[in-house]
This record gives sequence, C-alpha cells and structure tokens, in this order.
Amino acid sequence: MSAMGTTSKSERAARDAITDASAAAKTAAKTAKNLPKRLAAGLEEYIEEARDAADVSKKKLRRKPRTVTKHAERAVRRLERAVAKAVAAADRKARLRAEARRAAQEAEASAARAAAEVAEAKALKKAARRAEAAAARAELDARAADEALAAELAVPTDNAAPQSAADDADLTALTVAQLRERARATGRTGYSRLTKAQLIDLLS
Repeated sequence: MSAMGTTSKSERAARDAITDASAAAKTAAKTAKNLPKRLAAGLEEYIEEARDAADVSKKKLRRKPRTVTKHAERAVRRLERAVAKAVAAADRKARLRAEARRAAQEAEASAARAAAEVAEAKALKKAARRAEAAAARAELDARAADEALAAELAVPTDNAAPQSAADDADLTALTVAQLRERARATGRTGYSRLTKAQLIDLLS
C-alpha cells in the first residue's frame, strides 16, 4: 500500500506539472502575439518545449512520473525566464521609442519656437524701418512747416521800407475812426480806447 500511495502521489504531481506546462505554453503564446516579431520568435523554442513536456502518454506518466514532473517543471522555468526577458526587452524597446518620440517632438517644438522668434525678429526690424521712415518724413514735414511759417513772419525787405514810411505818413492824415477801422482790418485787438497817437503806433 505504501508503494502504491507513493506512486499515486508522484502521478498526481506529474499531472499537476503537465497542467502547469500546458498553461504556461498557452500564456506564453498569447504574450508572444503582443511582442515584436523578433522577440516573439525567440520564445517559440521554449513554448514548444513546454508543450512537449505537457504531451506525455499515460504509460510514461505511470512508469516515470518523477521524470515527467522534472521535465515539465524545467520546461516551465525556462519558458517563464524567456518570457520575462522578452517582455523586459519589449518594455525597454518601447521606452526607448517613447523617449525618441519625445525627443523628436521637443526638437520639433524647439524648431517651431526658433522659427517664430526669427519671424518675430524680422517683423520687429521691418516695423523699426517703417518707424524710422515715418520719423524722417515727419522731420521733413516739420522743417517745411517751420520754413513756411518763417516765410510768413519774415520782416519787410529794404524795398518795402519807403512804402512803410509812406504808410506811416498817411496814418497821420487819417481820423481816429479810420485808424480804428484799419486796426480792425489788420486783425489788431485792444484798439477801441486808444488815442490817435497810440493807434498810429499800433499800426506802424
């Protein structure tokens, strides 16, 4: 009975190991579908090993349960290690790709900022040139206005001096009313209460 009990326990352990190997092979096959082709191809050997370990005849299971168990457990360990390495490699590759994408995006953003700064600098230079041209035109207009005003306010020339003297002589012949009228006509102010002499001085 003791020997039979031991054999039965070994067979149960072997069956459990076979089940684990089969499950590990199925799980690894699903995982491989989500991995890059090169990494997935590297798992095929270990998946097949686990499947072979799970594919045991009843005769072999009864005759060599411990060998079956050892083979299945070894296949599961090798498969799990291979899957872990493949997943880690895939994660590392994905991380590097993500970093490369971020770096490319940052480079693109930097290039866009640089282009915007260049465009802004060009616009500022253009605006500065326009402002300088406007300032130059304003300066010319101001000078022209000054010259026109100076021409309007220019004192009489020597040729006009005799005429001015004649005008002064004529003023004395005018009446106060006539002098006031001339003052009004020439745009003078404050003449209404002035005497004749004061009006002549004002109009001279």
